[in-house]
Amino acid sequence: MKIIEGQIENLFVYKAKYDFIKNSGKQATVSAALGAAVGSAALASQAVLLMNASIDVESLTFTLNEKEFEGIFNEIYLKEGSEVICLVEANTVLVVIDPQLDLIYMPIGTGETIYNLKRKYIKYFFTFYLIVFLLALFLGEFFIQTVGSLLSIFVCLFIVFWMYKDEKNKGLLTERIFELLNFKHFEGVNLDKFTYKDKDGFTVSWVYHYQNAFKENNPYPKDYFERK
Repeated sequence: MKIIEGQIENLFVYKAKYDFIKNSGKQATVSAALGAAVGSAALASQAVLLMNASIDVESLTFTLNEKEFEGIFNEIYLKEGSEVICLVEANTVLVVIDPQLDLIYMPIGTGETIYNLKRKYIKYFFTFYLIVFLLALFLGEFFIQTVGSLLSIFVCLFIVFWMYKDEKNKGLLTERIFELLNFKHFEGVNLDKFTYKDKDGFTVSWVYHYQNAFKENNPYPKDYFERK
């Protein structure tokens, strides 16, 4: 694993479905490279392989410092000549940072730390509990209200824990990636998901704005390449 930087050349991007990427073997290549980079093949495969096979992804190839690389991301807004910082394993690019556009391309499904995942699922718990409690309350009988209230706690805890367990590896993977990229104090960092407008309205991708999140600990500011 290493961090490389420079100007993109010979950029080629094409759209595909995630199941096509998976069946063609490219997803396995990315998963293996990610596992090697973070030091845990199991963590990478569990986090990345859980993705919905029907989602649209974009595959890219480019040359950086006279070496060829390939990768898979949800959306790609890079252009020929873009100056980038990349986390790579062999010839597979895992993360791309574009300081000028304030974008960081993360592995599909990642981007939230463990702290933020816990906060999110605590909110889910109280939301689910409130809904179930109100349903029990409107039934009107004291016994049903009491039993329903207690039962709803356990049901909501089970549902939220099951959902969090499914996402935890993605949080661990996100934090490991931040460490490899030399970001500091990232535990509570909340990246802003990049949104774009298509024919169906606004869509959220796994491309993030990062500079506001790392105002005080940003190793890759907007003028990063101008300073060099």
